[in-house]
Amino acid sequence: MLSRREFFVSSGAGMMLLTLGAPKLLPKAMAASGALEVPVAPIPFISLADQLSGQIGVDRELVNLVHQKLQPTLPGLSQLVEKLLATLPELSAMKSPAERLQLLASKDPDLKSLFLRLNTALYLGTVEDSEGVRECVAFESVAAYQAVSDFVEPPSYCTGSPNFWVNPPTFALQKDTERHV
Repeated sequence: MLSRREFFVSSGAGMMLLTLGAPKLLPKAMAASGALEVPVAPIPFISLADQLSGQIGVDRELVNLVHQKLQPTLPGLSQLVEKLLATLPELSAMKSPAERLQLLASKDPDLKSLFLRLNTALYLGTVEDSEGVRECVAFESVAAYQAVSDFVEPPSYCTGSPNFWVNPPTFALQKDTERHV
């Protein structure tokens, strides 16, 4: 059985989209297919991403892509990652998120920025560039989805059986109600 994505790509609709003004899709599609290699993030950055995501775990491709996207926006990213890794035990002792952010800002405003940007990227799948434009780089592989994937399907999936929309809806009566036709 052909998936929707395979059908879409094989039908030539992908090429039609590219010619109609979606040039930004090509690098993402190539990266997703493995045709475009994203450089591997350094070990400290991967370690920081793992610690921020906790037990959930984070997709390595997402971590590599986030690292690549954060490099131009945060000067001295490697040093900031090392500082944030060293500060994590102190942060975990803080009770409220406001206290954590205040501590990070007092140490270095860029440290707070890295913490917020990395959490946003890992949990929401969006990365902000140097001009403040937010780009979505992931959906299913983000930590927020991984945490609930056992019992919540992402909204992009059809949750019914094939062609479920052609069947008439089922009616369920609540207790103590009557159905008037």
